[in-house]
Parts: sequence; C-alpha cells; structure tokens
Amino acid sequence: MGAKTDGANGATGDAGEGSSPRLTRAAWWFVFHTACATAAVALAYLAPAVPLNRWLRGPATLTACLLIPLAALLVPVLEPRSVPWNRRKAAWQLAFPVLTGAVLGVTAGQAGHDDGLRERGRWAQAVAVEKRNGKTDRCVLRDLSGREVSPDLAQGSGCGRHVAEGDVLRVRHDPEGAAEPAMDGDTPSYDGILVGAALVHVLMGTWGSARMPRLNPAEPANPGTGRRSARTGGRP
Repeated sequence: MGAKTDGANGATGDAGEGSSPRLTRAAWWFVFHTACATAAVALAYLAPAVPLNRWLRGPATLTACLLIPLAALLVPVLEPRSVPWNRRKAAWQLAFPVLTGAVLGVTAGQAGHDDGLRERGRWAQAVAVEKRNGKTDRCVLRDLSGREVSPDLAQGSGCGRHVAEGDVLRVRHDPEGAAEPAMDGDTPSYDGILVGAALVHVLMGTWGSARMPRLNPAEPANPGTGRRSARTGGRP
C-alpha cells in the first residue's frame, strides 16, 4: 500500500511540476503574438495617419503586412530547442497568424488612410490626366493649377469605369501625399474586422506555438538521416 501511495504521489507531483512550465510557455507566446498584432496595426495605421516620413511609409507598411505575419510563423518554428531541423514540424494553427496578420496590416492601413484624409483632407477640383488600367484601375490627377494630386485615385475610391481622361472630378486629397484621395466623404468602420482578426491572431498563434514541442518525436533523429536512432541492446 505504501509503495502504491508513493507512486501515486510521485505521479501527481510530476504532473504538478509539468503544468507550470506549460503555463509559462503559453503565457510567453500569448505576449509574443499580442505584440505582433499590436505592432502590425500600429505601423500600418500610423504610416498614413500621422503621417510618417515618405521614406519610412513603405518599409513600415511592408513590415506590418508581410514581415510581422511571417515572424508570427517563423519564430515559433525556429526557436532554439534540442530538436534537429529535419524533425521539426509546424503546427497547423500557425497558418492563421500569417493570414490574420496580413489582414490586420491591410485593414489598419486603410483605416489610417481614412483618418488621415479626415484630419488633413481638402476638397478640390482635379482633372484625370491619365487612367491606368489593370487589375484595379487608378487615375492620375492634377488640380486646376497643374499640381499632381498624390497618391493616385484608386478604383475603389472613385476611379471607376465611368471616369475617362480629361474628366474633372471633385476629390478630397491629403496635402501631405500620405493618405489616398477619395470622392466620397463617408468612410466605413474597420473596428469589427480589426478586433476579430486580432483575437484569431493571438489565440491561434498562442495555441499553435505552445504545441510546437509536442509535435516532435521524443526519440531524436540521427544527424543528417531523418531516421530514429537505433535502440541499444538489440541484435547487431
């Protein structure tokens, strides 16, 4: 009876000791993915809303929409641990931080454009001097004094099929050239998309990152072979 009791107590103690590192690991990844989501939203939003210097706006947007989502995947996969590279596997949950991170960057950037235009925008008459057709049409505009309106008018902001070269449009533009011009003064709210994407980003990223060690086999591989090491005591 004493032996059984000791064994049960020992198993309980091991379980208690193992739960604390798992909670600490999950808390760390929760903080990491929360920081990734916050940084993506902040950089993408502030680039047109503040606005950042024109030399910084491009790198800030690239970091928010591409580099941070990739970091949310690569950091958990490449974290230092005693598992050979050829035995490492990525948790399927980590696909969500990549997708939601890009959504956060693009949506926050659009919100920043709208807020920047709302704060600094000026209404003016502009001439469509060129229409660039592509997957999305863009109109090159100049005001009546001949100065170029920057950036170009996007298809979703008013450069539709009805617009032709030489047309005079009434647009609201940013004198700083950071926020995209628009023909409509009403802007949608992006709060719901940002909150939903951020929650998925943090929760799925934390879950997938915390699972990473358990995806690897307990028995290590022979270096360079991808095979399990031979057991001792077997036949030669």
